[in-house]
Amino acid sequence: MDTNQLVAALLRPPELATFVMAWEAARFTVVASPALVDEYLHVLAYPEVAALIYPELRRAFTSHLLDDIELIEPPEVPRLCRDPDDDKVIAVAIFGLADYILTVDKDLMAPEVNDLLAEMGISIISSAELLQILDSRSDV
Repeated sequence: MDTNQLVAALLRPPELATFVMAWEAARFTVVASPALVDEYLHVLAYPEVAALIYPELRRAFTSHLLDDIELIEPPEVPRLCRDPDDDKVIAVAIFGLADYILTVDKDLMAPEVNDLLAEMGISIISSAELLQILDSRSDV
């Protein structure tokens, strides 16, 4: 999950509630690296972001949901995206054996990146698509 999708979910409490309930019920696993978790926390602390998110939601994420993230320390991957931070997301997905990358980042959705990920069985999806998948399948 990229940081923008995390922030977007925290800004939409009804969508977040569905997402969190599925996460807590272990219907999916969030895989991240310590570097990505640091980025999540750093962005959530930005005053302009913090002002938009209910404090209790931010606290719930930082105190509870972080414990449910499967942390991995992936090796670096060759540069694939314009933004090297996106390569960290790709590395986590590949080495964390993810089925999906939750993002709407245009660099991650670039055809050459998307094709490479598809060859590895990884799909790029939005949070709305994840919710549709969770609604339609009981085994996710």
